[in-house]
Amino acid sequence: MSDTMMRAVRFSQFGPPTQSLRIELLPRPEPAAGEVLLHVLARSINPSDLLTVSGQYGQLPKLPATPGNECVGVIEALGPEVTSLHVGQRVVPIRPNQGTWQEYITVAANRVLPVPDDVPDAQAATVLVNPPTAWIMLINVLNIQPGDWILQTAAGSAVGTWVIKIARRLGARTISLVRRQDQVALLKSLGADEVICTADEDVAERVKAITAGKGVPYALDAVGGTAGNQALTALGRGGRLLIYGLLSGEPIPVDGRMIFRETTVQGFWLTSWFRTATPEQMATVFNGIFPMISSHEAESIIEATYGLDAIQQAVEHAMRPGRNGKIILTN
Repeated sequence: MSDTMMRAVRFSQFGPPTQSLRIELLPRPEPAAGEVLLHVLARSINPSDLLTVSGQYGQLPKLPATPGNECVGVIEALGPEVTSLHVGQRVVPIRPNQGTWQEYITVAANRVLPVPDDVPDAQAATVLVNPPTAWIMLINVLNIQPGDWILQTAAGSAVGTWVIKIARRLGARTISLVRRQDQVALLKSLGADEVICTADEDVAERVKAITAGKGVPYALDAVGGTAGNQALTALGRGGRLLIYGLLSGEPIPVDGRMIFRETTVQGFWLTSWFRTATPEQMATVFNGIFPMISSHEAESIIEATYGLDAIQQAVEHAMRPGRNGKIILTN
C-alpha cells in the first residue's frame, strides 16, 4: 500500500453494522496549521458507534462516513504553528472531527490528552467515553457525597463498572441491577455493595430492604423501558434519575404519581459536556481518571481485540448478548 493511502472502515448507508461496514483505501490526511497527524494504535467499539451505523443514534453523520469516537494514537507529524507537542508522543484525541476506525486522523493540537507511559494502549483507547461518563455524572452532575446510595441499571457495562469504582472512592454505596445471575459475583468482586438480579428478585422490595424503606437518592439508567422504570420507582423522596443511554430502545413508562415524591428525571449526554467544558474542567476529570488506571484501581475490562480487516467479526462480537468487556480494534 502506498504511503499516501490508508485503510478506513466505511459505511455508505445506515443499516446493520455486520452488513454495512467495509474496508476502503482513502488518502492519508495531512495536518493543517494547529493540527497534528495521529497514527492510530487502538480504537474501542462503543454502543453509540453501532447505533450510529444503524441510523438510530441522536446525531448522525453525513454519508459516506467512518465510525468511531474513541482511540489512542502516536503523533506522526506536526502541522505549522504546533509547539506544545512532539512527534512520537502518545495521545488521546478529544472528540475528533472524523471517525477513529481508520489508520490515521488529524486533530487540533489543543484537543488531545497526553497519555501516561504506564497506561496501556487498550486502556487509553477506552478512556474518553466510559470513565468520564461515570466520573462527570457522579461528581459534576449529582455531587455524590460519602454514604449516599446510587442505584444503576446496566451495571455490568463498562460505564457501570466505573460507577462502582468511583463511588467506592467517594465513600458512596452502589445498588447494581443486572439481568443474569453470573454477573452478581463479578460485580461483587469489583466492589459493588449490593447487586440485584432482576430475573430472580423483586427490585422494589430489595431496595426497600436495603435502604430501610427510604429508597435511593440517586439512580443512573442506560437501558430505558422496564429497567429504567425500576430505577425510577426505586427513588426516594426528592430523588434524581439521570438517563445517559437507551440500550433497549424503549421509553421509560412514567407514573404521574411521582409528583407526590418530588422526583426528577434528567438526561446526560457526554458529547454535550465536551462541547462546553473548558480545558481546565477536562484536565480535572482526566487527572482523576488516569491515576486510577495507572494504579489498577479501575480499568476497563477488555474482552477481545481484532484488526481493522476483521471489522465484521469485531462488531458481531460487540453486539453479542452476555459480553462482559470492551472490544478493541487495532491495526
